[in-house]
This record gives sequence, C-alpha cells and structure tokens, in this order.
Amino acid sequence: MPFVLLFAFLLAIQSQFAHGQKVYPELPEQDYTVYSAVINEYANCGDTKYASQQNQLIFVNTVTEVKTRHGFSFDFVNIPQELNELLPAQSTFQNEPAWKQFIASIDTSAFTKNTLTRPIKAQCQQTQLWTDAQNAYYFSEQTAPQRGYDALQKDYENFGAIVSFSKVAYSNDRSKAVCYYASVRDGSAGSGYILFLERSGTSWKIAGRAMLWIA
Repeated sequence: MPFVLLFAFLLAIQSQFAHGQKVYPELPEQDYTVYSAVINEYANCGDTKYASQQNQLIFVNTVTEVKTRHGFSFDFVNIPQELNELLPAQSTFQNEPAWKQFIASIDTSAFTKNTLTRPIKAQCQQTQLWTDAQNAYYFSEQTAPQRGYDALQKDYENFGAIVSFSKVAYSNDRSKAVCYYASVRDGSAGSGYILFLERSGTSWKIAGRAMLWIA
C-alpha cells in the first residue's frame, strides 16, 4: 500500500550531496526522451484545466535513483501480486502477455546511478538540473532550518517541484519502458511512482503508474 516516506526521501536526496556529489556514467541519450514524455504528461500540456501546473520550473536531480528501502522500493520479484495492489483497479495493461513477460524479466540491478548532463526538454515546463550547491544552500543540516522549501519558493516564484528519475529499463523490442519517478513540491507534498510506458512512433506515453509513496 502507498505510504508516507517523504522525509526519508528528502534525506536520500540530501545524502547524495553530503560530502560532494560523486561522478557516475552519463545517462544514455534515449532516457532523456522518456523523461520528457513523463514531465509533459504530468504537466497536462494543452489542457486549460491544468494551466496552473504549466510553465513551472522543474528541478531535476542530476543523479538517477536506485532501489532503496525508502522511495524506489518496488520489488519485481513479487510480480504480479505487488503490482496488482499498487495499480489502480481499472488498470489492465499489466495483464497483457507482452507486458507480463517484460516486467518479469526486469533486473532491479539495471537501475544504476547515472549522471544527467543537461536539462530535460519539456513542452510547457521549464527544467533545470538540481545541483549539489543548490541542495546544500537550501537543505543541508545547517541551512534547512533557515531556508528549506520556504526560501526556495521565494527565490523561484514559478517553482514547481524537485523531481528524480531512475535509469530506464527497456523491453527487447524497445516498445515498452519502465522507470521510477518522484516529485516533491514542499516539505509535506510529494509522491513516487513506478511508471510503465509504451512507444508510439517516436514518442512515449504512460500506460500505467503504480504509486509507491505519497505525502
């Protein structure tokens, strides 16, 4: 069941920067396309009902997430039991043979730490990489009590969220993809998902989302 792990998630983010950020292999170029599709879908670009969510500044963590107890906690070994508990009741894609085969084949160790070297292209959002210097300025043990999200929102009036992605896992035919995605808007609002995406031509669409935690 989804559960509140925002505080632990923030600690995990901050620990990446505590003693200087390590350098990891560069993120594969193909993963940027998947990330763009995710950001665009969550922004509901083109839908006037969600105008307030558009044209916001999205900070993207420069290191991809790996499986952890708090946050990216999905266990592919327990398919389909865990997945069926986390997906919405109306979700059906996971019962398709091709999806079942792909999901069952995913090795969690494939979600390695990689470094993003550029912002994500987005249709109706602004994106910037979230640096170690920014993290230390707002969220270090010394600065968080005086700054934190209150100062971040004052310094960036169009601030939307700090988001994190895992590296993307692809099916053999590259028609399906899975990644972890988390978004934190302030100290009491955030959520994390396993996202399941399908390729349509040169673009990606979210076929399903399994919520892992919410605050």
